[in-house]
Amino acid sequence: MSGDPGRGQEAYHRAVTGFSAVLLVIGVLVLVVTLANGGGPASIGFLMGIAFLAVGAGRLWLNSRIGR
Repeated sequence: MSGDPGRGQEAYHRAVTGFSAVLLVIGVLVLVVTLANGGGPASIGFLMGIAFLAVGAGRLWLNSRIGR
């Protein structure tokens, strides 16, 4: 099966972008729920939310650099 390699790479970059966006949304939700329930900056929920945001943003940044 010989397909167009450009289509596969394009689909991969779209998938990475979608998963990165999901990670960003999860991070925001974890932060909002943690702060709404009285968690502070040293709480596990807050740190996990920051971690999800960092991973999502990092993947988006790397994907944009690789996609050039």
